Amino acid sequence: MTVNFLDLMHIEITVPDAEEAYRILHNVFGAEKVQEEFAGFLDGEYNKVIHVGLGDVVLQFIEPLAEGSSWDIQLKTKGPGVHNLTFGVESAEETANKLEKLGGIKPLFTFDLEWDKMIPSQFLKPGVKKVFMMDSMEKIGFHLEFGDNPVKEDINVFPQTKYVTGHDELIGNVSPMLHIELVTPDLEKTYEFLHKVFGSEKVEIEFANFLDTPFMRIMHVNLSNVVLQYCQPMVKVKTEMGSWYNLLEKNGAYVHNITFVVDDLDDIVEKFKKEGINPLFTFDLQWEKLNENIKSKTKPVHMMNTLEKLGFHMELGEITTDEELEAFSELLYIDLK
Repeated sequence: MTVNFLDLMHIEITVPDAEEAYRILHNVFGAEKVQEEFAGFLDGEYNKVIHVGLGDVVLQFIEPLAEGSSWDIQLKTKGPGVHNLTFGVESAEETANKLEKLGGIKPLFTFDLEWDKMIPSQFLKPGVKKVFMMDSMEKIGFHLEFGDNPVKEDINVFPQTKYVTGHDELIGNVSPMLHIELVTPDLEKTYEFLHKVFGSEKVEIEFANFLDTPFMRIMHVNLSNVVLQYCQPMVKVKTEMGSWYNLLEKNGAYVHNITFVVDDLDDIVEKFKKEGINPLFTFDLQWEKLNENIKSKTKPVHMMNTLEKLGFHMELGEITTDEELEAFSELLYIDLK
């Protein structure tokens, strides 16, 4: 029996300045602060916490304020980056036990959340406090966080919305998140682990094969409703496009970028430049070889140099026609439309 995760709740990211990370995403994309009461509940003497809605995802920016925390250690040793993905689960204790039994993943630490300070007692399940942070960075490129739902069954304390952001529409001028892109030293070993522990499968196989080159091996695999694009650099490149190799060499398995599609790439790039951020590099893809409805005139993919500010690079492509949207959607695991 494998570990069953519910949908992604948020991507937790260690950054040197949480307000600056929010400001950049707000100015460039129109991202919004979300779940502000919950973020304020988590904010305290150890970490500054801001939840930012972008597209269909919540980015939880963590600015460490105290020495010695996992976020502080990450920032000092690895630099800004994705610390963990947080998923819903049916049973936190059972999930933690399965992760240790199936994958040898033990808690990095656990902590209690005083839910009664945020949620009225008549709605709370008794005794639900413990949150698990599982030590999985080395194996899959990020830690895993989960806890039991603190609210009694059949009670809807929080509004039911289409997206986890708390909105029924995408936030900002971006698509849903296409994938989280990571570097790994061994694609097949990573896949075997994810398949064994979570029942993950290779997805978007045609798309991954199209991207796969002797320069870098590519694999797309799902973890619950998230697509993880794992990249195994095969050659050390001395240009900026060696960023995957350099990141792997520095940090081991780690998140390199998060990928979205936009309607007007030139406009977004100009807005980034006003924030002092330029493309790390751009690259052309011969999309027509993948699908004739995706035109060769499609603009180059832009990898924006945002790792130090946002904790991940932003990879951006452009879709301008309904035909291209339909063609891309047929290739993807997520619902781009």
